[in-house]
Amino acid sequence: MAAQPGRSLLLKAGTGTGALTIASLRTTSFTVNGETVDVTNKDSAGYRELLGTAGIVSASISGAGVLAGGTFDVMLINRSTARSLDLYTVTFGTGNSIAGSFQVTSYQSAGEYNGAQTYDVALESSGSFTVA
Repeated sequence: MAAQPGRSLLLKAGTGTGALTIASLRTTSFTVNGETVDVTNKDSAGYRELLGTAGIVSASISGAGVLAGGTFDVMLINRSTARSLDLYTVTFGTGNSIAGSFQVTSYQSAGEYNGAQTYDVALESSGSFTVA
């Protein structure tokens, strides 16, 4: 498989063909978590045992970028303060994606005296998500 450029990893508000790329991101990352349930006991002969299909599956998305005007910063702030669950998609350069319901859990903006104004955003999944 050929290497993919980082700029092709995109965070989009919405799903499908109507999804809008979140503007001016420089970095986007995601983590899929599969919580384990440890059932190790005295009969485990010193080896850890995990309970299959148990635990919680979740996904986290984060991004950082340059504020370039427009409405995405206001949208992300509003979604954070409303604690709403909205549809988001992370797309890969290969055409694959992760899509589902996420909540904006953190939005931060900063600006240095002699630099660009930047922002950071974090999202957490709610319910199932699709990997395609």
